[in-house]
Order: sequence, then C-alpha cells, then structure tokens
Amino acid sequence: MYFYRMKHIYIASAAILNDKNELLLVRKNGSPFFQLTGGKIDPNETEIETVIREIKEEIGLSVPLDQLTYLGEHQTQAVNEVDTVVHGSIFIVQLNTPFTPKIANEIEEFAWLNTTNFQKYQWAHLAKEFVQPWWLQLHS
Repeated sequence: MYFYRMKHIYIASAAILNDKNELLLVRKNGSPFFQLTGGKIDPNETEIETVIREIKEEIGLSVPLDQLTYLGEHQTQAVNEVDTVVHGSIFIVQLNTPFTPKIANEIEEFAWLNTTNFQKYQWAHLAKEFVQPWWLQLHS
C-alpha cells in the first residue's frame, strides 16, 4: 500500500462503552462497514472538539470533556473513500448510565457489540485494527 500517493484525512473518533463494556459502532448510509462514532477534523478544531461535536451530531449524546480518555492514534486505509488513508485519534467514552443512540446525519444504523456478536459485523479498518484488540482485552 503506497500511502504517499493517496489522499489523507484526519479524524477523531470515540470507542463508546456501556456499563457492560459493550462497544457502540455505527454504520453510515450506503456503507456495509460498522465504525466508531466520529468524523473529520474541521479547520481550527482540536481532536477533542471534533469528537465531542461528532458524538452529539451522530448519536445525540453530549459528552463532557472530563469523560474522554485518550486511547491513541492509528492510520489505515479508509473504507468509505477510495485511495484514502485515514489518520484517527481515538478516545474512550465510558457510559455509566443506560443510553440509546438517536442516530442522525449520515448514520443509518447502530449496534452495541459484545463478545458473542462482534464477529457478525463488518468492522471498518480503523476500528478492527486498533480498537478491537484493546476492547477484547477488556473481556479477557
């Protein structure tokens, strides 16, 4: 894979966990891939500002700054854009109260993944390569 010849996008996303450590993934309209809630970083916007904005826009959840924990960064091939490398800054959001996403914008579907159903979903590369191993360790 020749990343230097490809388009590059920079995103901030959240690994949102409920009180059972189930992971929330969303699927955009017309895409077969389930991915983290999040999106492209706007000019003059920080990663934290982006992830807070995207969580609110996509699933209707207001996340206070102190509820975000930085997990790390990863880059891989984007699943919804041709010849594009996605650079993701990933944050953890641990929910302590029940929450049902109110999907909006380009989101068509959501799923709470657990250790018995996670293999039934087609994960986007960023989530599968970076978040899935970390998340599975929470359950071991």
